[in-house]
Amino acid sequence: MMWEKVVVLCLATLALAQSEKEAKIVNHQYEIDEDGTYNLVYQTSNDIEATETGKSYPGDEPETGNFVRSGSYSYVWEGVTYTVNWQADENGYFAEGDHIPKK
Repeated sequence: MMWEKVVVLCLATLALAQSEKEAKIVNHQYEIDEDGTYNLVYQTSNDIEATETGKSYPGDEPETGNFVRSGSYSYVWEGVTYTVNWQADENGYFAEGDHIPKK
């Protein structure tokens, strides 16, 4: 009787894991302007959403410069939606969200 429960739990776990692997991109938009600014948006069938904007700033020397990006992403875990807003620039990567501890 116990092994039947183990088999059922294994099958249920396998089914849940497989549904995540089969997530599809349902919306994807990417635009880049002549000045190097870009915008990215995507959504998946398993409730992941992300937006990102960025701009490239060339440096004085070839292959130098800076790239500034910011955006957000959200996902659903056990019925709760988590959102992270972030920024990345010459000072590093910074993220914040209600579920992320504050310093």
